Amino acid sequence: MLTLATAQAALAAHATANAITAPQVMQQLQTVRGVTFANVTQVTKVATAAAHKAVNIQKVSVANVQLFNTVNDYSAVYAAAVKRSAAKLDATQDTSNYKPKEAWFAHDAQCFSIVYKKSDPAKTYLYAIYNNADSMLFIDNVQATKQQVAQYLTDSAARDLLDTSNVVTNVEHGFMHTVQLRAVELCNIVAIKAAKQVLTV
Repeated sequence: MLTLATAQAALAAHATANAITAPQVMQQLQTVRGVTFANVTQVTKVATAAAHKAVNIQKVSVANVQLFNTVNDYSAVYAAAVKRSAAKLDATQDTSNYKPKEAWFAHDAQCFSIVYKKSDPAKTYLYAIYNNADSMLFIDNVQATKQQVAQYLTDSAARDLLDTSNVVTNVEHGFMHTVQLRAVELCNIVAIKAAKQVLTV
């Protein structure tokens, strides 16, 4: 569970502008064969509506995730997770024709959980499947509720923020699942606990 003290420490660490690097993550995961569970702490800026762009809103999250090292095929990993999840929700759902769309990122040849933006390879991200997460929101470094934050967002972003469902609907193939895949820019991550090691900024 995320505490206020932990969240405030994460905000302070993020404010230093230090960052976890791709080589550090690669070294941390070098002994992993396939997949491992990890805890990731991140701080991300919440995009506001244009009228409120001067308001600084940040989200601190602590998540239990799956990280990958020696995996070769992005689509096979993600598709398998989606199909398993869909079957758990409803075994009658047909996922046989499902194939993930082409991703906006490319996986590092050495470490599957490090990805680069295809249009800007200098931007490095941590690729992970999120099992669960706990988060806190802050407006100008003061803890805030989702309802307080929602008033500064666009209508669609506010709806997404207030939505408590974790079910994803794949409209194209007509099924539902709960797989939450994220690629988080490394500069937003302040700690990774995995493979009996802790990386911090």
